[in-house]
Amino acid sequence: MIFPLIIYVSGMIWSHSEFVAAQIDLLFISERLIFGRIVAVTGFMILLGACVQLLRGDGGVITTGFYSLVRHPQYLGISVMTLGVSVMCIQYTGSVDLRVLCVWLIQMLGYVLLAAYEERHLLNEYGREYHHYRQRVPFIFPCPCVMRIPEPLASMLIALIIAFLITFLA
Repeated sequence: MIFPLIIYVSGMIWSHSEFVAAQIDLLFISERLIFGRIVAVTGFMILLGACVQLLRGDGGVITTGFYSLVRHPQYLGISVMTLGVSVMCIQYTGSVDLRVLCVWLIQMLGYVLLAAYEERHLLNEYGREYHHYRQRVPFIFPCPCVMRIPEPLASMLIALIIAFLITFLA
């Protein structure tokens, strides 16, 4: 689960070492970075809530709380959190650097592939119960998927749309 996050952090350090080395007060207090900070904190709260819910689970398929919104809420939380950090980096530099968005998209690809792998394992382990859960609940992003498009591909398309929107809105 941590490998795509390591890729993201390494890519951020590679692409904008000056942002990573910025003063702590700039990252946590500066009004200029407020939107990215809100997105990052929201992602962290989703990740934390999903982890707590997973640890409190009874070992079966969890279908309540965050798991009733998406099947992989930890990956959603990490994705939103790192998107917030990417937005903070863009806000810090004042311009869109495609390397930042590419690093985020590579990390998203890693989590989509990891989630698809976990899906096969969970189907083998829980069978029909997980199959029914899978039909009711979206993959990583909380939006319905067109049945003709495989969910991992749809998730990457959503990530590309987000990156495209950030490019033009920043």
